[in-house]
Amino acid sequence: MTIARCRAWRLAAPLNVALVAFVLFFAGLRIARSRTVFYYTEGPVLGSLAALESRGDLTDLYPSDGWAEPPVVLTLYPPVHFLFAAAVDGWLGTDGSFVGLRMISAAAFLCVLGLLVAQTIRSRAPPAWILALSAAVLLTPGVYRLAAAAQVDVLALAFTWAGVTAALDARDGRLRAGALPLALAATAFFFAFFSKQSFVAAPAALACCLLLARRVRAAAIFSISLAAAALLGMFALNAVTSGGYLANTLGALTGSSGWSNLAATLWSSRPLQWLPVAAVVLFISRGRLRLGFVEIYLMISTALHTAAMLKTGSSVNYLMEPAFALLLLAAVRGGPVVEPGARDPIGAAQGHRTKQQLAWLAACALGLSATAAAVHEVPLLRAWMASAGTARVAAFEGYPLVDPLFIPAVLQRDGRPWLNDPFAFGALEETGQWDPSRLVSDLEHGRVPFVLTPVDLGRGPAPEGRGTRELVMAYFWRSPRIWKAVTGSYRPMSTGRVKVWLPKEGEEAGPP
Repeated sequence: MTIARCRAWRLAAPLNVALVAFVLFFAGLRIARSRTVFYYTEGPVLGSLAALESRGDLTDLYPSDGWAEPPVVLTLYPPVHFLFAAAVDGWLGTDGSFVGLRMISAAAFLCVLGLLVAQTIRSRAPPAWILALSAAVLLTPGVYRLAAAAQVDVLALAFTWAGVTAALDARDGRLRAGALPLALAATAFFFAFFSKQSFVAAPAALACCLLLARRVRAAAIFSISLAAAALLGMFALNAVTSGGYLANTLGALTGSSGWSNLAATLWSSRPLQWLPVAAVVLFISRGRLRLGFVEIYLMISTALHTAAMLKTGSSVNYLMEPAFALLLLAAVRGGPVVEPGARDPIGAAQGHRTKQQLAWLAACALGLSATAAAVHEVPLLRAWMASAGTARVAAFEGYPLVDPLFIPAVLQRDGRPWLNDPFAFGALEETGQWDPSRLVSDLEHGRVPFVLTPVDLGRGPAPEGRGTRELVMAYFWRSPRIWKAVTGSYRPMSTGRVKVWLPKEGEEAGPP
């Protein structure tokens, strides 16, 4: 390693290690606070795991009874993450908490970072800017909020990157020849798909790249074998769960696109931080871009997840795979052009020294951007630490899914979830795919021990013609039947921003 390259590493490493450590601190905080919900969809994910662990049966994870009998759980994701988490819970004895789910996400996140560093070293990309670029990306909400979060995205991304690493030669960005790399990649992509079904951009890009390279036979074998395995797995799971698997993962929520939702999602990702990141990637990679795997992967991933963000209920977690696809492009295309006989491709010529200087300037700019993002998060971090106990209502210990902001406390006494996602079930009720009669009956008879509402029910039920599209999560609580059952059979008590509703005097609360 040359003096210039050593100096680049020495200058870039401390800032970036500090910024990555900041992200990992968020991860450690989540794992340490195993009963606190930090990310708004962690509660439903824990609800799905609780359903699986109640009997260890996939039929509870993917119910086929129209969500009429407990556990009333809507599991939108395939089972790989939940099976891993159940195994971790069994090993650590942490059932009923976020520990297993979050530890898997933390390990997967570190795995992805390790693969990114490996790609950077193999491609001999300038360390100053590639490290700063990764730090800037890590501190965007679409990435750091999922570090050790109880979400399936990071595990799916780790499997995807394992497949990409197996198939891609980082030195020139070309696909490896031979059947073994493609077989290893296909296996990893298979597990990524059964962690989260939207992670299909990488195998699609790989098939396209094989066709562009005129490896038609390899493309056909790879595509057909992977598609056949995925379809067989889906239909096998559907058969085992008596139709529950497809009803939950594909048929439960359908809706039209919403441009306003896409705009809000992109805005919450802080686009001003993304602009310099994208600009630096394009500048450093100029002259090196071609229609190869990394470019195709980035385009397909961006298009696919943008389409997902158009759907109601999407969030910044859809930015995670495109963000790391951008980093892959930077790592693979940012390395030096190797010239015959050159001992040091980065510092051997003045042109390379100029590029290194520009890379350092870019690193400074990105480092400042990432530092600003970290400073911006300090108030949020303080709020998290100050209110870390709010998800545990003291009088109701033993109800692990209580999230005072988003998840209704509708549980059986033995801990099996009654309902785990008010937004999803509000949308299901609105579209006629769920009948809330059982829940309404239990509310009317005071069988639900308590209810938490982040919504002001004093405003009355949802107006005619207003649904989840306009009221979002508030629609579940203000849908006429549920609103009437809660306000008629329960009395409100204030606790911060959330109202705790207890059965009215004379009503006995018991298990459903």
